[in-house]
Amino acid sequence: MNVELVSPAKSLAKVKATKLQVPGKDGYLGILPGHAALVSELGLGELIVEGEAIQPIRLLINGGYVEVVNDQVIVLVDAAEALTEIDVARAHKSRERALERLATKDPAMDVTRAQSALARANARIAFCK
Repeated sequence: MNVELVSPAKSLAKVKATKLQVPGKDGYLGILPGHAALVSELGLGELIVEGEAIQPIRLLINGGYVEVVNDQVIVLVDAAEALTEIDVARAHKSRERALERLATKDPAMDVTRAQSALARANARIAFCK
């Protein structure tokens, strides 16, 4: 199947793949050749593309959509990071800041934003292990 990975900034990859794993909003989706037509919202997690003629592509993505039609797959991601682009020490600091903000119980604090920052930091740390 043909897989195209696109972010707002650039085209990330266009490859022939035998398997695609994406983090759906409510859990991971596995897509193989011959998959039924599908449009789904994406969440935070690891995207993996595998194929016979390519090295596996692993990206940490956050949000977007996937569309599957007739073995043509388009993955539109809001944000994507390769393993080499993640600063683990910075992710640990972000995690600590988010935990501190959540622990303050300040009524003026944006809880949703702090929870999102914590989720992203945890995902980066887990992705780099």
